[in-house]
Amino acid sequence: MKRVKILTELKTILTGTLFIIMVMFSTSLIAQNNYPQNYFMNPLDIPITLAGTFGEIRSNHFHTGLDIRTDGKDGLVVRASADGYVSRINVSPYGYGNALYITHPNGYVTVYGHLSRYNDVIMQYLRKRQYEMQKSSVDLYPIANEIKVKKGDTVAFSGSTGGAEGPHLHFEIRDEKSEDPLNPMLFGLTTVDHEAPVIRGICIYPLNDSSTVNGKHEPLWVRAVKREKGYALENGDSEIQVYGKIGVGVSTYDMGEEGSGHNGPYSQLLIDGSDTVYFAEVDELSFNSIHYVNGHVDFKAFKREDRTIEHSFQTDNDELGIYKKISHRGRITFTNGKAQHLEYVISDFNGNKTVLPFTLQGAAKIGTIYRDSLPGNVIMHWRKDFDYTYKDMTIHVPARILFEDTRFHYSTDTTSFHVYSSVYSVGDKYTPLNNAFTISIKPSAPLPDSIMKRAVIVQIDGSHLSCLGGKYEKGAMVAQSKAFGSFAIMMDNIRPLIKPVNIYKNKDMSKSSGIEFEISDNLSGIATYNLYVDDHWLVTYFDYKKQILSYAFDEHVGKGSHHLKLVVVDNVGNTNVYETDFTR
Repeated sequence: MKRVKILTELKTILTGTLFIIMVMFSTSLIAQNNYPQNYFMNPLDIPITLAGTFGEIRSNHFHTGLDIRTDGKDGLVVRASADGYVSRINVSPYGYGNALYITHPNGYVTVYGHLSRYNDVIMQYLRKRQYEMQKSSVDLYPIANEIKVKKGDTVAFSGSTGGAEGPHLHFEIRDEKSEDPLNPMLFGLTTVDHEAPVIRGICIYPLNDSSTVNGKHEPLWVRAVKREKGYALENGDSEIQVYGKIGVGVSTYDMGEEGSGHNGPYSQLLIDGSDTVYFAEVDELSFNSIHYVNGHVDFKAFKREDRTIEHSFQTDNDELGIYKKISHRGRITFTNGKAQHLEYVISDFNGNKTVLPFTLQGAAKIGTIYRDSLPGNVIMHWRKDFDYTYKDMTIHVPARILFEDTRFHYSTDTTSFHVYSSVYSVGDKYTPLNNAFTISIKPSAPLPDSIMKRAVIVQIDGSHLSCLGGKYEKGAMVAQSKAFGSFAIMMDNIRPLIKPVNIYKNKDMSKSSGIEFEISDNLSGIATYNLYVDDHWLVTYFDYKKQILSYAFDEHVGKGSHHLKLVVVDNVGNTNVYETDFTR
């Protein structure tokens, strides 16, 4: 009997190992067969090292490209990865900042983000359009072949514009027809990486009201530690008792060469003996479903603890396309005291892999049935619209915004200061959503339109305020929110702040390269900013991270005496104007 058991276990191990080898081999074949190899070149003149990988988990989305390190510097030459033409130029204080899109004859589009500036030809085209439109932030679509580029041409220079937290180049390859982003590594771009991914730990989840983990209806986080022969759970796993439908999640990241970066891995495999519970790879993403990431991760851990745990099971409303194979939606059933031996295999694109075996022991009998003790017993069904009115507050949650049927809780508070309504707490702020719902709140007392035009709906989280804006319609403020929480009406009666950084009255600016201001707003946020010199509108750039508005001297401001005017308006119409004279 002992010999039979050993042979059975050996067969199981070999079967699982064979599947892993087949998966890695087939992935390599797919990459070579479906995508042109070596068509696209490295867009930088230095070897590729990554600060971010394709499919990496970010707040409310997956990362859709590669973040290529630029040695911590701005201004590195960015080259066209292949022949083509400039099809889009997007300039924004947010997101990709200064971005460039190049369409190629083979049906793909490359994207270059966070640029400091473009080459002279593109800059001339951009400046002409900006001055024609009198807009600094623009989204331009040049005519096909109007601005042609050759592979290796200098098209721009790297930077840290937009939402970049530091200097790097964001690089994407998209399918021209679908506009879906594809993993650039599939096209033969390479990076040196001999480091295997790291596993921080796993989380075990009860997936219905009769499921338990160690007798409780709550997730159990178990840290993983690196041993001489691989990873193991910190305290062993003999005491992890589970019953009913159970899901598992893993917290993992990929190390770059020499231990740099905490990047996302390429593939995640969870096996139960010889069976595949879950297998996911990030080869392609869709902007139509990218926000489903909120249901793919442990949203509460992500928001409250800044810990990324990816589920190896699907929620009811999950339309992600990263799953290559998943059995019973990744849900494992435990009954009658049966133990199951599972194993995570986490791999990066270069084939470095990390393995974590663990065991879950099925409990002999059902535990306590979970009962929600919070007030309110209304259920929001993910397949249906949900509408609810409570006192002077109404919400509308469209169908398919939730990831699963969810209990709806609500309360109200009238003790907060500086608000013009009750504070309404709706839902659980840790409930993930994949899009926005509508909230409507009436003021505590009728107010004239002259006052309500300065009103906004704010989301309150402790001492932190997030302005949702909103419109005043039929006696109520109406706004959109992408998260549940506490909401109220506030007034923004304060105009934006303008603080000159390097200019003052009658200053000689002949030795300065440009003019800078610090601009900010207390609540509703800055809507527009316009700089004029001698009544001529000028192109500016706003770095919202540093709250710096800058203008670089060009041919529009020559030598001599000049009059400057800066007009900044917030989102409810409060306006501030700064004027001064200077010479150059």
